[in-house]
Amino acid sequence: MKGIYEKITVILVVGFLVQVALIVVFYNQVAVKRIISVINEQENIRQSIMNNASVNIQKFNSKGGRAEKFLAEYSKKQGVAFSLKDLDGDVIFNTEGKMDNTCIKAETYVKGGGRIAYILEGYFPAHISLDPGFKEGRVRIIYIAMILIVALAMLLVIYKVLAEPLKKLTLAARDLNYGNTIVKIPYYGEDELGLLCRNFEEMGMRLKASEEAQQELLQAISHDIKTPLTSIIGYSKRLLDGKAVEDKKSEYYQTIYRKANDLKFLLEELDDYTNLNLESKYDKKLVDCSSYFKDMVEELGKEIKHKGCDFEFVFGISKNINLNIDARKINRVFVNIVENSFKYAGEQCSIKIFAAQKNRNILFEICDNGPGVPESQINRIFDRFFRVDSSRCREKGGTGLGLSICKDIIKSHHGDIGAYNKEDKGFCIWFTLPIS
Repeated sequence: MKGIYEKITVILVVGFLVQVALIVVFYNQVAVKRIISVINEQENIRQSIMNNASVNIQKFNSKGGRAEKFLAEYSKKQGVAFSLKDLDGDVIFNTEGKMDNTCIKAETYVKGGGRIAYILEGYFPAHISLDPGFKEGRVRIIYIAMILIVALAMLLVIYKVLAEPLKKLTLAARDLNYGNTIVKIPYYGEDELGLLCRNFEEMGMRLKASEEAQQELLQAISHDIKTPLTSIIGYSKRLLDGKAVEDKKSEYYQTIYRKANDLKFLLEELDDYTNLNLESKYDKKLVDCSSYFKDMVEELGKEIKHKGCDFEFVFGISKNINLNIDARKINRVFVNIVENSFKYAGEQCSIKIFAAQKNRNILFEICDNGPGVPESQINRIFDRFFRVDSSRCREKGGTGLGLSICKDIIKSHHGDIGAYNKEDKGFCIWFTLPIS
């Protein structure tokens, strides 16, 4: 018995049977007590009849026939057969009526002259005479039946309210599998079970979106690997076949090296994605803010200028300010944001990096002169796998993980990150790091 609706069914049935048993026991107790009361009452009546007959016989001379006449009339009146015997057990007189083992026998003595003279036996019908009130017990039985029917109806309602939705939810969960995550549960109550069913449906939709995102990720990774790999293979083959002109060899080597770095960057991005939330993967150390970022930006500026983009860095941070950071991870943040600008700012790209102290934080802004992002999508650019224009992103390359990786790294350093469109033209991404 593994299904919860089966357990609910068993619990309800057992509860109903226990209720029936309790009612039966209660009714039996009432009936038995009433029957015992009636038997005692009838026993008292028999004793009263026998005593009354004995007293009246004492008034008459049994041999004169007056006692026999009284017993005969009294027998008919009470519906009881009498037998008058002497002390030796010989019958003196019997009234009409049944006298055998099927009757209830009562016995008393009749005195005469101050001593026991006769034995009077009475034979009463062997049945319990229930009074009219007790015979109305059939009404009580009807009441009990009605109570049981109502209880059964309530159990069925409880079963329908609890067990059926759970059964529908179980069937929906059984049909849920890879590629088929969109389910519809035909229970629309506004209670907790209804909320559970709706949440289950939403979970299926989220799984579907996750599957689609995974497929897009695989396609993006495939594209991002295939593009530089094709260049590496092509230029390497030319060099190996000796078809490369001498003055072109240096260009080929540089292209191979650059494309190999692109592959390395992609693999590092995927590695960061799988290890982002593991604190053990962070190697935080105290660094001097001024020297660290000047060195990092100088190296980054070379890469920006190498790609033909203008670059400007404005540093407004005081000396002797320390940050507790993982230098490699923070480098990744800058590289990912700058790479994002490369993709979308297009030709004549211009990148500016601003750094300033704000309260107990260092604020960084990385701005480009690109077309920006639609306002309705700015809050989503840090979501994993999200890309503003999927078709364009696939042409440009990218997994949709770069900015989400930045967000997770900054959050792990207890900072904040956001973005906005510039009023004239361009797009800015900002983030903060707390001063140690």
